[in-house]
Amino acid sequence: MCIFCEKAQAQLAAEGGLTAAQRREAEQCESLRERRVRATIVTGFLGAGKTTFLNFVLQSWHGKRIGVVQNEFGNVSVDDQLMLVERSQTEVITMPNGCLCCRVRGDMVDALRRLALRPESTEGAAGEGLALDNLIIECSGLSEVIPVAQTFFADPWVQGSFSLDGVVCVCDAGTFESLEGGGVVEGVAGADVAKLLREQLSISDICLLNKCDMVDSSRRDHLSARIKSLNPSIKVVPCRQGKVNLGQVLKLNAFSLEGVLSLDAHFLNGTGAASGHGGGHGGGHGDGHAHSHEAREHTHTAFGSVGIEVHRAIDVEALRAWLRDVVTSHGDKLVRIKGIIRTAVELEAFAVVQGVGGHIELNEGAPKPSGPGPAAGGRLVLIGRLLSGPLEKE
Repeated sequence: MCIFCEKAQAQLAAEGGLTAAQRREAEQCESLRERRVRATIVTGFLGAGKTTFLNFVLQSWHGKRIGVVQNEFGNVSVDDQLMLVERSQTEVITMPNGCLCCRVRGDMVDALRRLALRPESTEGAAGEGLALDNLIIECSGLSEVIPVAQTFFADPWVQGSFSLDGVVCVCDAGTFESLEGGGVVEGVAGADVAKLLREQLSISDICLLNKCDMVDSSRRDHLSARIKSLNPSIKVVPCRQGKVNLGQVLKLNAFSLEGVLSLDAHFLNGTGAASGHGGGHGGGHGDGHAHSHEAREHTHTAFGSVGIEVHRAIDVEALRAWLRDVVTSHGDKLVRIKGIIRTAVELEAFAVVQGVGGHIELNEGAPKPSGPGPAAGGRLVLIGRLLSGPLEKE
């Protein structure tokens, strides 16, 4: 029995929350572990395949009530439009225009409350009134993960309602080595991006090495070895198009608070990631493991985004030509393009745009978006290093 078994949430809140020792002790309570909703954090850099993996999970878990919090970098949400599931079975809250690592103490907690509580329920003891089978949080590709994980222990209601089951980092086998740099060179996207990749891996339990069809077996093994060198306890699962045996990555009770604390004593104080303390629970002592407690800027501050809402159907060939021009003019700064665009009014035909770096795919025949209605012609977002100014002028 723990403090959550003995006291109501209102009383806990009135007493000013819990001490670090109480939060740590509560994680040992079997009764609490059994009744909480399991939560998985999905992280990974831009274009690695996080939403593709999320789609696969939701389609595989047909019939379960899944809560999803999606965070996007940019003020126009696209990922919710790319979710190919029936919304009656999936509760989704999209948090655009920022990174979860900067807003975990407020917006994220509010989002979790909205997802988890039935309208008719009241806030009594921890875990009461929850209407979810599982929770998945998909972070922006530019988010740091440690502050998001801290939220599961910083807020009494969240800790009493959700159990952090694990952190899954999706990596693109085709681009990981060039972005991360192997610890020898800076990485093609800059030292800050390479450091972010290492930090995302440092606290992760599982690495989905996605797009393995783009590399041969020797390259795949080389990438797996490099990832294991950054976090010796991480489990690397090769896959294609985000498809994997879910028993390998979910419902594993993989996240260990004690493991985190053994490497980052400040984790429960909420100072670890915020001050640049990048230690992860997986034993990640790679180049991204920082021990400075001086404040530093987050990686996403060096990036900009341009969100476009289209109000009519677009000619496919004209769209292809425009995308080619964008890559020609801004390819050195462009990191990610994604969107769903309407291509014919009568047939309600849509095309999905997916781009990483200078490689862009436009797939016609996409189903009508399942989420809240987009603009009449669709949405598109472009993300890159200091990209917003010149592209917005165009």
